[in-house]
Amino acid sequence: MRHEIPDRPQSPFWKRLLVACLILTGVVVLSGAWLFSGSDVSCDEIEDASGPRLRCAFDVAAPPTEVWEAMTRTDEPRPYYFDAVLEAEMVPGGRWRFLTDDLERFLAGGEILAIDPTRRFEQSFQAADLDDPASRITVELSETDLGCHVVLTHDRFPHKTTTYRRFRRAHPLALSALKSVLETGELPFRARIYTLMFKPGMKTMTVRAEPWS
Repeated sequence: MRHEIPDRPQSPFWKRLLVACLILTGVVVLSGAWLFSGSDVSCDEIEDASGPRLRCAFDVAAPPTEVWEAMTRTDEPRPYYFDAVLEAEMVPGGRWRFLTDDLERFLAGGEILAIDPTRRFEQSFQAADLDDPASRITVELSETDLGCHVVLTHDRFPHKTTTYRRFRRAHPLALSALKSVLETGELPFRARIYTLMFKPGMKTMTVRAEPWS
């Protein structure tokens, strides 16, 4: 007698969809972990009576003048910062802002609070797409035998705001890319990937830039 082998029951569509979603989620999580790890620059998260702050200290094999120029150069895309373009009046009380490379979208801006060319600048900071109060970024450069020691401090947060949480990851990525460009002339592979990932969204989620009078 011939025995028929019963057909194996097929998994319902929703189960297969769930498995696919779990696999995709795992890939995204692992990719994100890889993307945001391994930076040459790290930032300490500090919290005391003055509130939370980020402190990023690192060395660059380039003179302070070159580091200063890279950080304050205006009117051209910065490859290590999503190709953003800086427009700035580099004097105390002057305005500054970052725009997308097509100059159509406003990313962040503030006021120059203090400046000592090639050594130190201090600016207020406010992301264009967030309602957080303005914070402060201070950059200090000092010459070393091998080049330049850089300290970036981001503070004046009332608490761990969305800006704080965003830039505890963004600062290491951008500063690591800056270090690589200054030392090798090349943008790190990770920086190319996150630029490809985030740059299109920057041109749709942020507000349209108005010309400065």
